[in-house]
Amino acid sequence: MDDLTAAALGLIERAAIDRWQGADPYDGLAWRWPHLLIAGPRRRQAIVQVHSRTPIDIRRWYRRGGSVIAKALGVFGSASLRIHALTGDPRAREIAVDALNLLNADRQAGSVAWGYPWDVQTRWSFYPAGSPNIVSTAFAAGALLEAECELDRKDLGDRARAAAHWVLDALWVEEGGFFAYHPHSRANVHNANLLGAWLAWAALGDQAEVRHRALRAVERTLSDQRQDGSWPYGESGSLQWADSFHSGYVLVALDRLSDLDPRVGEAVTRGARFYMRFFGPRGEARLYPDRPYPIDGHAAGTGLTTLAGLSRRGLVEPELIQRVARQLLDFGIRDGHAVFRRYRSGLRAIVHYPRWCDAHVALGLADAAVVLTVGEHPAPTPLLRG
Repeated sequence: MDDLTAAALGLIERAAIDRWQGADPYDGLAWRWPHLLIAGPRRRQAIVQVHSRTPIDIRRWYRRGGSVIAKALGVFGSASLRIHALTGDPRAREIAVDALNLLNADRQAGSVAWGYPWDVQTRWSFYPAGSPNIVSTAFAAGALLEAECELDRKDLGDRARAAAHWVLDALWVEEGGFFAYHPHSRANVHNANLLGAWLAWAALGDQAEVRHRALRAVERTLSDQRQDGSWPYGESGSLQWADSFHSGYVLVALDRLSDLDPRVGEAVTRGARFYMRFFGPRGEARLYPDRPYPIDGHAAGTGLTTLAGLSRRGLVEPELIQRVARQLLDFGIRDGHAVFRRYRSGLRAIVHYPRWCDAHVALGLADAAVVLTVGEHPAPTPLLRG
């Protein structure tokens, strides 16, 4: 699997050369726009979507430079650690140490958790720059837990455990029995709910209150699984879509929480059958299950991570992982970066996104290399707690 690890390390090294900075599909509100343009959620969302959907980088027309994003540091760090564990390459370890030291020093969203350095407007919520959220925090803290074991760095594990306590204190919605996306939200978004449950369980262990809340969170998401095995993004009427990478987050988190509830195994099996619909006959990673396009970089990277995890249960054949990885190597990496999206017309979105694409593609390739080489789940033991 040398080609997979080489491609992953190439993406990681390029990010390190760029000092981890770059654009993001959802950073449209990073600029100080005139108040008239951002007065209300629909106007803010329009700015975000224009930046996300335009295949060229319009940011260059009005601003320079990019952001260092905590989640990117975490995902790149995890990918580097897994490559080092598989190959022994000292460069991978060196880069992991650099990324994770920066992550540990990051206090932009407070002393314990992590967020994004720009305002975020989605169809269901708004939160300002510097607000901590569960997705950034789970990927960041997960990487630090890996590093505690792989690098013998208790200080990194301590930061991760502090983040897990924050999740329990700030994100738990008692009346609903789920973990919220950010402290000011009361919407149940399934991937966020399960990432919160997983981080608390992985970092803090089998404490009574941790088990109680994680189990309730799992039950809440299990109850919303559809007949076809899928989960909607969230529970409200406007959050009923299912896409590839969020579905992958749900499956990976449930798999890691499987010992909490005996029903998880069957739910993951049904979910895995639905998840196969996100991949085309040549291994194309589709964003949506019922549309052949767009082919999506984040879907490919998270797809490989998810398939690697599902393979531990015997739910995925190695041949599918090989097809998705080969498609990604042949068509999904250009000029040292992952391709954001490819469309039916043949048009490629050429914007370089370190958090959204490069990091997850690097992690997915590393996970695929590990599982195809040694036949084991790529995440270290602490991340399989449950």
